[in-house]
Amino acid sequence: MEKRAFLKSASLATVASVLGISLKSCSENEDPAPNDGNSTFTIDLNESTFVDLQNDGGWVLHPNQDYLFVNVGGSIKAFSSRCTHQGCTRNWTFSTNATCSCHASVFNVNGDVVSGPAQSSLTSVQLTREGDLLTIG
Repeated sequence: MEKRAFLKSASLATVASVLGISLKSCSENEDPAPNDGNSTFTIDLNESTFVDLQNDGGWVLHPNQDYLFVNVGGSIKAFSSRCTHQGCTRNWTFSTNATCSCHASVFNVNGDVVSGPAQSSLTSVQLTREGDLLTIG
């Protein structure tokens, strides 16, 4: 590397660190074992992680897979947790709707955009339910 190129890179990194700017993209993920879409897994609604799904309007972000679940009138729906704005997968908060806290896109219980910057709905995921067991994939 030439001296000039090195100084330019070093200066850029210094300015970025002084300003507190991260060079990491918000769409990159370091998720714990995201599902590649080719595997099947089952969750038990009685497990403490998923107990909120027993209530109408309850939302859950799966702790190890990139899926959101919501109880709509006793029926469970599943969506990819990959926000359609810039691909964040693990930054969700819930009330009546699901909000991706990366850039504040809000989605309703059908996965539709309530407010952007996202422009398209969440991807719906097929699941089957037998009693308190949900099978995804």
